[in-house]
Amino acid sequence: MRKQPIASLVFIAAVCFGGAAHAAAGFTVGLNMAGSHAAGYGRSSNFGMDAGYDFDSHFGVDLSYESLMGYEMTVLGASAIGRYALSRRWHLLGRLGVAYWTESPTGAYSASGEDPLLGIGLSYAIDRALSLRGEYQVIPNATGKLGVNLDSVVLGLQYHFR
Repeated sequence: MRKQPIASLVFIAAVCFGGAAHAAAGFTVGLNMAGSHAAGYGRSSNFGMDAGYDFDSHFGVDLSYESLMGYEMTVLGASAIGRYALSRRWHLLGRLGVAYWTESPTGAYSASGEDPLLGIGLSYAIDRALSLRGEYQVIPNATGKLGVNLDSVVLGLQYHFR
């Protein structure tokens, strides 16, 4: 029996379901800025917002909007978020969801589609209501419509309603 797949599954389960995090049950809203890269298309500066609900300190859901200005594209996302406490203020995040992306009608391709949305990151609890989040997200070209993987580095500020 190979231990590598088992270790990977244990890590994923720990990220999604382990540890006490700073997020208690309640609604969240956030703003973010990001930088994206798509091979062959260069880089883009982005801005976005999200709204979500934390069911408990380990698990929540998130709806997001991202405007990728350099690609004349928007991304709407729906994700499940898992959290694992590294310390009292630092938390590891895992994201699994779906992204609906569409290029502006004035863009070169006027394409749209749905692909997975994956992410991993860290959050820092500034206080009970505010947290800072850094995340690496990828929208893989699973359907073939996107053309290439879309990689983003996101920095955001979250407000937690308690």
